[in-house]
Amino acid sequence: MIKAVGAILVILAATGMGLRQAHRYHERPRELHQLITALRMLETEILYGATPLPQAFRRIADRFTGEMRLMFLALSRHITEGDGRPVSEVFRDVLHEWMPRLHLRKQDIEILIQFGETLGISDREDQIKHIALACSSLSAEEEEARDESMRLGRMWRYMGALLGIAVVILLY
Repeated sequence: MIKAVGAILVILAATGMGLRQAHRYHERPRELHQLITALRMLETEILYGATPLPQAFRRIADRFTGEMRLMFLALSRHITEGDGRPVSEVFRDVLHEWMPRLHLRKQDIEILIQFGETLGISDREDQIKHIALACSSLSAEEEEARDESMRLGRMWRYMGALLGIAVVILLY
């Protein structure tokens, strides 16, 4: 009886680990899409509203939920507090702070950091060009992430359960 309960627990734990890894692959394209949407909203705020960055980030945050909302609120708050640091430095620090909570990869964050280097130091037309560049780069990453999600997400779901069954067979 105890062996059966142990075997079930091993299978459930391995399946859970596989599902968790598959979830990471599923969330990355969604978060990249949210970031592209946020950058397009920022483009609208800059181009048509001439909105200051803290207020623009706050408005963007109001249109999201979860971690993405909290990240943009943190950006707005840190820029507003303004301890004398440039916006690009604040942007980079907030991204590094929120990276563990998001399902993004290092290359995704690097694209955003490169974009952040131009925040607040150029005119509107330049800002729009940099936003378009960041959006196109993130779109390419999103496409790749969708492909990975389809391939590797399914693999991890099955592999977790199969690994659990293999461990149980080896232990018996």
